[in-house]
Amino acid sequence: MSFTTIDAVAAHYPGFQRGVSGQAPTDAQIQAWIDNHSARVAALAVARGYDLDGLATANPQGYALLALMNELGAAADLGDALFSQLGADAGTQGWANPTTFRRSYENMLAELNRGAYDKAFIASARTGDAYPAFGGTAGQETDPSDPEEDSNVAFRKDDTF
Repeated sequence: MSFTTIDAVAAHYPGFQRGVSGQAPTDAQIQAWIDNHSARVAALAVARGYDLDGLATANPQGYALLALMNELGAAADLGDALFSQLGADAGTQGWANPTTFRRSYENMLAELNRGAYDKAFIASARTGDAYPAFGGTAGQETDPSDPEEDSNVAFRKDDTF
């Protein structure tokens, strides 16, 4: 199950020509990279509890997010292959840097693994926020309007024991 296409990946490198004799890397190789990164993305998504069946129609935003991850990973591989063919002394020809794609891809995978995208896939997902789970003031699960005159009695400032 791939989330992106060869055309979407190749579009990151406008100077890369497809469909020409001796095309390197081949479309089959690019599709293999897409499938490899798709498997990694899908494994993390399933581990987070996302339902991937019919995702493209049921949750277009979630699908687009996974497609972007898939595309960035494959574009990084394509860029590495293209740059290796150019040689160390060749310029980038205005192409995107594959290292940037790789960094973005790895960052998005880490965010996916941490649950940063849970709310996009599971409506009832709890997301991290600045407030404790049940309201109140961070660190003390009490009513913020309570004057707190009776808490921490043993540790008041300027008390002599």
